[in-house]
Amino acid sequence: MAGKRLLAAGALATGAALGAVEARYRRHPGNDISVVDEAWRTDRLEAGRLRFGGTVVVHNEIATREVMLVDVVPRVTLLSQASVKALTVGCEVRSLRKDYPPRADGYWTAYVVKPGRYGEDSPFELELEVTGPSEDLDALSAVWIEVKLVTYGFEGWRDRYHHIVVPLAFPDPADSPPWRDSGTAPAQVKAVRTHLLCPFDDPVEVVRRYALPHAEPTDIITIGESPLAVIQRRFHDPRNLPRTYAATRLAQFMHGEGALGTAGGMQALMQDTGPWRVLGALVGGALGKAAGQAGWFYRLVGPQGRLVDDVTGTLAPYDNFTVVGPLAADEVCRAITAGTGLRAAVVDANDLGKVDIVGASDGVPHELVCDALRSNPAGNADETTPLVLIRPT
Repeated sequence: MAGKRLLAAGALATGAALGAVEARYRRHPGNDISVVDEAWRTDRLEAGRLRFGGTVVVHNEIATREVMLVDVVPRVTLLSQASVKALTVGCEVRSLRKDYPPRADGYWTAYVVKPGRYGEDSPFELELEVTGPSEDLDALSAVWIEVKLVTYGFEGWRDRYHHIVVPLAFPDPADSPPWRDSGTAPAQVKAVRTHLLCPFDDPVEVVRRYALPHAEPTDIITIGESPLAVIQRRFHDPRNLPRTYAATRLAQFMHGEGALGTAGGMQALMQDTGPWRVLGALVGGALGKAAGQAGWFYRLVGPQGRLVDDVTGTLAPYDNFTVVGPLAADEVCRAITAGTGLRAAVVDANDLGKVDIVGASDGVPHELVCDALRSNPAGNADETTPLVLIRPT
């Protein structure tokens, strides 16, 4: 009898020890690095030659462990309104670490990114040159650079992906669709065309540059929630998102045609909102449905639950990413009002007539804005009109 009790106690102790080891492992950040862009520039050297580049800085977010940067592999995609077959792209990657200078043959020498406690970053430089017929260069709208960072460390070999979008075409503010009646509200609306927005942009400057020339003091300016999220770099390469047990299991309970019905969309929401809140919202949503009341999941999980756009949900090249909702939308709107004098709102509108106001500055009439945008004047494809002016009549 004593032997059985001793065996049971040993089994419990072993199970507890293994559980503690597993819990510690799951809390470990793995090959956790952060990547930041700095000082990007574009130069038209001559009619048939375009050069641009900048600095990318890698930081080790783990205080106590090394991460090895084994390789850096860029892939360049040209976005244009015309064919790019006649254009030639060259790209060079150069280490800016003094202890690991770039090699003449272009080979990337693997090096250690020191633990975060040392506060030492590891920068490298990307330089691209595009050559070809001048008319084809003039047609370019943007360049998309996908940088594969091959890392090695605690979690073994792992590829991480960083993305840089550089706009090359900046439309004339006059080149926008005309004013028209909203059809559903006592107001006129004007979709405002911009360049392809990216994390280098400032929403206040975008409104000032493209919308202010058309605006009157009583107008209201709206910006789509996804374009604002892109400016805030609130998008994820699904390959960077961990395929956690929770994400793969919980996604099966969501609608199969929505952003949260994939492991990537669910993981992005859990990272933003917290896994326990998502789980609680799912339980609450199930109980609500059982009681004949739908929509409780989104009430409980919070506004971010409705704002996730998964792959294919936005225009190129962001259609490759999972985009979550913007942060501090009210504060952004107040900054736009302070910088331009226009009342501002961040909106989530679609071609089904559904309009939600995500954030607004003081004095914005919510009902008027929603009614004016029911026809979705910004469009739902690649119109590049993320701004809409509303003029109450």
